[in-house]
Amino acid sequence: MKFTWKKLCLLALCASMLLGAVACGGQDSGDTDTVDSANTSADAAESDATTDDAATDGTTTDDATDDTTTETNPEDFLVTETDGTAQVVTPDGLKYSVTGYAERTDKASFAFDKTLKYTFPEGAFSEAFNRFSVSYKSSEPVKITVAYKVSKYDTDDYYFLEAGEGVFSGLPSSFMNAAECFDIQSIQVESLTGKAAEFSVMNLTTETIAVPRDSLYIENDRFRLGIDLGWGGTINYIGDKNEDISGLTNLVNKHDTGRLIQQSFYGTGPIPGVYEPGISFDSQWVYNPVQGGDQYNNSSRLIDLVVKENSVYIKSQPQDWSLDNKLTPSYMENTYTLKDDRIQVDNRFTDFSGWTHPYAGQELPALYTVSYLDTFVWYDGDASWTGDALSSRGDLNFWGDAQYVADCTFLLKEKNSETWCAWVNPSDNYGLGLYVPNVDQFKAGRYEYNGSKSSKDGATNYVAPVNIIKLVAFEPLEYSYLLTAGSLEDIRATFTTHKDFTTNAALHKNYTSTRLPSIEGDPTKLVFDSQSKINALTNPFSTTVEYDEAQQAAKLTAGPDGDTNVTVKYSDYVSITAETYKILKIEYMIPEDNSTGYYECDLFLCAGVNTNPTGDARLRENLITDGEYHVLEIDLSTASFWKGDIHSIRFDYFDFSSAGDVMYVKSITLE
Repeated sequence: MKFTWKKLCLLALCASMLLGAVACGGQDSGDTDTVDSANTSADAAESDATTDDAATDGTTTDDATDDTTTETNPEDFLVTETDGTAQVVTPDGLKYSVTGYAERTDKASFAFDKTLKYTFPEGAFSEAFNRFSVSYKSSEPVKITVAYKVSKYDTDDYYFLEAGEGVFSGLPSSFMNAAECFDIQSIQVESLTGKAAEFSVMNLTTETIAVPRDSLYIENDRFRLGIDLGWGGTINYIGDKNEDISGLTNLVNKHDTGRLIQQSFYGTGPIPGVYEPGISFDSQWVYNPVQGGDQYNNSSRLIDLVVKENSVYIKSQPQDWSLDNKLTPSYMENTYTLKDDRIQVDNRFTDFSGWTHPYAGQELPALYTVSYLDTFVWYDGDASWTGDALSSRGDLNFWGDAQYVADCTFLLKEKNSETWCAWVNPSDNYGLGLYVPNVDQFKAGRYEYNGSKSSKDGATNYVAPVNIIKLVAFEPLEYSYLLTAGSLEDIRATFTTHKDFTTNAALHKNYTSTRLPSIEGDPTKLVFDSQSKINALTNPFSTTVEYDEAQQAAKLTAGPDGDTNVTVKYSDYVSITAETYKILKIEYMIPEDNSTGYYECDLFLCAGVNTNPTGDARLRENLITDGEYHVLEIDLSTASFWKGDIHSIRFDYFDFSSAGDVMYVKSITLE
């Protein structure tokens, strides 16, 4: 099933606000594909494995797959050179020849401009293997191409290595097919930055680990966790052994590659002559690594796997959502750890593209539940972890529909550190909770709600904690989160106990805040005379919102996508009624040098039963373009839809405009 809402997600992304991850028809990764963690890989459990905190302790990708770093004295290498070829014997007895280098900077390191090649003697790796580990040093991030044999046929795979010193472990592309690999012949090295690099191979080893089926399961006394190796190592199953609700076995919706619980990131648009994203639902897309796969159901590539008794480490190379079977130049890493009353997930994303990315709303992570868990619960106050009242919404619509975007966006207050949320079924007081420290907002909603308990149903509920983050090539982005299940009281108690398990400091790097500031005075009288006050203009769509000190006003600049708007969400600050506040005033100025001399604006007035913008609760007004300030005053008392609690007002300040058109707004008041 393909969802037309992906196009809407892109439009919201262009406004630096996040919408949900893509869902489209995909393969079935059945709940019955079980591999016992104790038997999945005895070899892997004894191999160079990740620590539980690998994704949060600042180590490189390579440290995440090996507990130690090789330290070798370059003077211990034996090197002889003849006609541009170096013959090397490492302290561990590994032999190889090196060509393509410009100079040897020490006995172990070779400088090169374009391509460096390591060639190994025939028969050096004669034993069958399906996992290799290379100890290396590199001054730049590099791409390596490893040539080897599958059966009697020559083949090769490429991998990305970060700059620095460490151990990189990789699986051949035929790993899940249980193919036996032999005879590593060579490793070719290319700099990913275009700069000259220095590189050295300290050691290279191979091993054979057990090959699991597509769905790998680990469990403790409380949870059974399913990991879909066919879909990039995403979470496709959470079973709670304390839950006895009839028909409810899996809390995760796994209908397709866009569901599950997974990493997904948004980056650059087209780069002429370099990168051209595809079309998704009739829209030009952006760089979008998705852990599960692409819109054509091509799976992401499994790069590494380490299984321990209570944890699994996964490294995958995600597909680019809009393109057909085009792996992205990036890696996603997940360490899943079962703890007594919770599941800890440590995530790491590294982009190797070298491209410059814009700020964009990032899903941290994307989580999809079964439709049965139908009510969204979160903490919306500023007295965190004190047991203060929770907020809930059991009426959310589809978050990808433009008319529901604002209603499905929940900005958190400046002082709120209780940044967990849950999807629950109130009648059974049972749900699935997610806690991600240091996030600014939630995107949440329901799709085709039917209350189904089936993990394969098309109906689903979604949430993504969101920060506005600019991806930076070669700079890893790391964050961790907790999952738990049970009653709402138990979920909150678990997260309260473990609230300090990580700071997620990296989520505030290359970042811009969308936290909801405290409003001084009466929120019905918004005067935009300072930088902090313009943040009351939320959910900008095709709009840049800035504070203009000279004008002492909010400056709204139209983007290229049309439908320019901002929203004031009164329900975030105060409880007020339309029967009390009947007059709306907007003080504005439109410069004379805008693209046209005539504008109209639309006002979508959300009150009472109208919780979302709708054409049935809209007013259109003419605006004056003369470079002078004017007050647009509207009597709302005659509008039949203006009754009940006031939720929000969406101000579509230009009905039609050109990119770069500007409006200054000094105030928005209700009287």
